[in-house]
Amino acid sequence: MSDIAKKSVENFAVRIALQVVSIGGAIIIARTLGASGKGVFTFATTLLTTLQMANAGQASAIAWQYTQRGRSPAALFRAMFTILSGFALPIVVGLALAGIFIHGQWTLIAVAVALPFALFNQASNGFFLADSNVRSLNIQQIVLSALPAAIYVPLLLFAHAPLGALLALWAFGYVAAGLYTLWALRRYPAMRKGDDGANIAKEQLGYGAQVSLNTAVSYLNWRVDVFIIMLMLGQSALGVYSIGVGIGEMLWFLSRAINYASFGRIARGSEPEAAETTATCMRHSFALVMIGAILVFFLAPPLVPLVYGKAFAEAGIVARYLLPGMVAYSMMPTLATFFSQQLGQPRLPLLFSTGSLLICGVVTVLTLPHFGIIGGAIATSVSYIAAFSVAVIFFVRRTRIAPLKLFRLTRSDLLPYRSLLPNKINSYGS
Repeated sequence: MSDIAKKSVENFAVRIALQVVSIGGAIIIARTLGASGKGVFTFATTLLTTLQMANAGQASAIAWQYTQRGRSPAALFRAMFTILSGFALPIVVGLALAGIFIHGQWTLIAVAVALPFALFNQASNGFFLADSNVRSLNIQQIVLSALPAAIYVPLLLFAHAPLGALLALWAFGYVAAGLYTLWALRRYPAMRKGDDGANIAKEQLGYGAQVSLNTAVSYLNWRVDVFIIMLMLGQSALGVYSIGVGIGEMLWFLSRAINYASFGRIARGSEPEAAETTATCMRHSFALVMIGAILVFFLAPPLVPLVYGKAFAEAGIVARYLLPGMVAYSMMPTLATFFSQQLGQPRLPLLFSTGSLLICGVVTVLTLPHFGIIGGAIATSVSYIAAFSVAVIFFVRRTRIAPLKLFRLTRSDLLPYRSLLPNKINSYGS
């Protein structure tokens, strides 16, 4: 666990730093380019993210083939490019033509430039995750996000650069990250040990499609309450509610770092070893997110009106009602890794997400007329806890691990983190 702890801390530090860069960049874009420029930039990033979601399962498929199916990395590399070419080429051409010939849609050209590199970066993460190469994942994200920001922030502030320059640098970030990723993957095309069968691309596509569908359903699960509130209560209510959701979802940064660091061990180990690693990571995630949830519970209600204004005060209460669901769902990525990678059953996370989606939608519709936007938070927590409970029951029955081991930290769990502290601090505790 010491290796996972070290990688988790490193990954968490990088993700927090990148989040600060993202927030700072968004503020500068809004202040220098105005609402219109910020809107165009948001449209470009949202469109690219949506297109990536359609192929989000390829990385998981590559990791599963590599670790569980014993496929040749060289063959996986070729299959990855074959699938990416077939998926990306028609979309890139369509975006480029639309950007050139449709008036006012030149933003699509920037998306067309960024898309193939974004898809390549995303799919290639399967190799990094399988080999627990968190360092390369972090560098990729730094090149992707921080490098363009380091260039466009001073250009916007001091050179009053136009929107076109911002979009060009944004696309450049994906290109630069793609070049780094290609360099980081340079050893895999020569690794021919393992099965090199002709059905690898078909297998990768089939498994990846299941995970991509789960990703899409999960996204709807995370946002179905938002859509319903927009339809039933309007934009103003949604504006307040979205602040509470954003506060609640910040807690997931704590658990994501652990999931990335443990992915390779869960995927590669024997089933008993993977089950133990999953249980260990779940109780670490639970402890960290619970601490964050306690802070949010007490700090959100008084701080939200101070930061956003009195009109948004209810968002602090929304965040409180979201906390039970956020704590429960923070452990779902680790369970999903065990089900999809170790057991080779990506349909299980899909079933859990679909059930949560349906529960959230129904409960939101029923509670909004009585509780307002608080009803959306209640529905989210109820649905997340229900899906998590079913997943835990399945995991416990499969692995025979005691449920208490998923939530209660032991003294030995804390030793890896203690070893990361400076020697002087360690000496005081001994």
